[in-house]
Amino acid sequence: MKIKRFKKTWGEISKRLDWFRHHTFWLRAIIAVMYFLVFTVLLSSNLFVSKLHLEVGEPSPQLIVAPWTKDIEDTDKYTQDQDAAANAVQPVYKPDEDFFNSLTRDLGDDFTALHNAAAVTGDDSTRVAKLKQTQPFNTLSQGILLSLLKTSSDALDTEEQVGGDLILTRARNVVTGARTDADVAPLRERTKSDIDQSALHDDAKAFFKAFIDQELTRPTLVVDGQTTQKLRNAARASVKREITQYKANQKIVGPGDIVTKDIYNVLSQYGLINSRNTWEAVAGIALLVIFGLGTIIGYLYQYKRDVLRLTNRLVLIGLTMVLVLVMGRGVVSINLGGSDFNVMAGILIPVAWATMSVAILIDADVALLVSVVLAVFVTILVDPTLSTAIGLQMGLVALFGGVVGVYSVSHLSQRSDLARAGLFVSAANALMVSSIALTTGSSLAVWIVGLILGIVNGLASSFLTVGALHWFESGFHITSSVRLLELSNPNRPLLKRLLMEAPGTYHHSILVGNLAEAAAEAVNADATLVRVAALYHDIGKLKRPYFFIENQFTQDNPHDKIAPTLSALIIISHIKDGLELAKENKLPQQIQDIIAQHHGDGLVSFFYHKALEEKDDVPEEAFHYEGPRPQTKESALVSLADTIEAAVRSMKHPTPGRVEGFVRKIIKEKLNDGQLDQCDLTFQDLDRIAMAFVRVLSGIFHSRVEYPELPSGKDHSSKKLVTDASKAAGKGNEDGVSPEPHESSEKTAAKDKAGSEQQTEQQATPEHPGQNS
Repeated sequence: MKIKRFKKTWGEISKRLDWFRHHTFWLRAIIAVMYFLVFTVLLSSNLFVSKLHLEVGEPSPQLIVAPWTKDIEDTDKYTQDQDAAANAVQPVYKPDEDFFNSLTRDLGDDFTALHNAAAVTGDDSTRVAKLKQTQPFNTLSQGILLSLLKTSSDALDTEEQVGGDLILTRARNVVTGARTDADVAPLRERTKSDIDQSALHDDAKAFFKAFIDQELTRPTLVVDGQTTQKLRNAARASVKREITQYKANQKIVGPGDIVTKDIYNVLSQYGLINSRNTWEAVAGIALLVIFGLGTIIGYLYQYKRDVLRLTNRLVLIGLTMVLVLVMGRGVVSINLGGSDFNVMAGILIPVAWATMSVAILIDADVALLVSVVLAVFVTILVDPTLSTAIGLQMGLVALFGGVVGVYSVSHLSQRSDLARAGLFVSAANALMVSSIALTTGSSLAVWIVGLILGIVNGLASSFLTVGALHWFESGFHITSSVRLLELSNPNRPLLKRLLMEAPGTYHHSILVGNLAEAAAEAVNADATLVRVAALYHDIGKLKRPYFFIENQFTQDNPHDKIAPTLSALIIISHIKDGLELAKENKLPQQIQDIIAQHHGDGLVSFFYHKALEEKDDVPEEAFHYEGPRPQTKESALVSLADTIEAAVRSMKHPTPGRVEGFVRKIIKEKLNDGQLDQCDLTFQDLDRIAMAFVRVLSGIFHSRVEYPELPSGKDHSSKKLVTDASKAAGKGNEDGVSPEPHESSEKTAAKDKAGSEQQTEQQATPEHPGQNS
């Protein structure tokens, strides 16, 4: 009963798992939510570390000691002292030039009116009446006005100048001038006194007194804000800080002691007081995480949809970021023996390890974006409240180290490049630490510690990348360039078997790799993958190596003794056999795909035509490869290189012109047959591929000078003949020893008849067992 119930339960679980597999959107959504929660918890966990919720005036529940030696500053008192010193500085006044310009203008207008009235023709009463229409003349007596009208123009100008100077001089005086409204009345009286004591005529004095009463009605001085602020800033700067040093493990407050304002300040500076709303900070961090993850997903959707479609890639990106933050959480908790040194521990967070891993396993552009998001997360990790500049400084170190790590491994070609990348990251970290230290004025000790930590970070990132690369590749079924480089080692078991059991196929595979690699570089394909896949594309021939003519070293051809259908089946089966060997030896899926696709669903034409010669009703389907056709650039390049290398080898006299024409003919026939329909090669790519093939083949099938027969019994003559022949060929041996003699023409003819007689240059895709099918 229990077994049946278990089977039923397991069946339901399997159905749900199958549903998730077929509904990748929901699976990715769940993964995204999971990573969001993990990131939020890691970044905000530091907000909950402090368990002290004390208030000033309350007793302390426990003994609290200083975690490390630290200079404590009473910031509140320092601020109060600064404010008091600034307030003690009296404001500096300066003349109100706008007001003085107005006074000068009004005084000029009044004297102009006086001149105009004096120039009016008529009796005195008429001129006085005209003058009384203007202030302040309407306040003066008729006698004073008549006296002013009769004064000469030059005398009026002199009195205007003298009186105006007296008024402005008194008003401009920063000591006796009016600073406030209360100072205006005394200023008027002092100015009138100056007028009385002057040498002006009595009627002019009366006019100026009336002018003063009318115009001098507001303060004549204003505060000089710039000068006053400078003095107050200087007063603030002159205030000395009050610093108290607490030693490590020194008592701050005991159990039951009342928490004073000073004690509260000490606990706050040590970060032992949770003085703000924690959940608000958590909500802010959660929004930041959403923005960071959304940026990565949006970029993948817009520019890297091939990565977005692969769930394992998304999981790997998130996992590397989580691991970095987990290690960062442990790093920031390290006590380096002082607050100044403790904040520098954030330099050790290995962001470059994550970015280098993502660049190698997924994509360099994605890794750059990951480095930016991780730098922001590191900033929050070091300082969740963003209350200091330390978090920003650590974020900058993480950003530049991560970016340099990406560029260091973007063209990885050998394992030593990883070690070199660690040095580059160390150098970048050292430069950033030095920049920050010089900008912030850090002490020499802090600077040196930062340099050491930055160098350690770079080297550790390199070591972590090397160590984790294998596990990431295996766990997420991703093939990196490092893995491909390992597979290209001739000492790999499959390649050693190929060399020993099928040497012709081995050398054919090397030539195919050279051709395909050159073409891959011409069309910006993965040259490393193409070269390595070419080495393994024909491993299926290991099962029956002597059924392929490149491995036949005798005149016997086993295909002459069997039916064409069976021969075709054997030729076709090397694809299936190769896939079985690839799976047994755990070759990457990309290489397995190229093995399966490098012949597409093409026709084994030689045996098909041979079968037609025997009987007419031969089903063509039995002579086709099972496919599929090449799906990627890399698979198509291996397919083209495989066919072309085998076909060009059958040419009798391969000149550069004939080779190029033959190569283009084969590519065209592949294209017309539809073998290139499912890969993303353009016509321009095909032209570049043809040129790359011709360039490599011209080097392989170059002409050589035939060595002459050596006369027997005359060593010195033989030596001279060999030397002359070597010079003629451009390949003379330094020691004068003759190379291996060529096979006789009879033996060569026999071989040609046994293996290559049926091959012709007109076959664009030769499928005879004498070719590399």
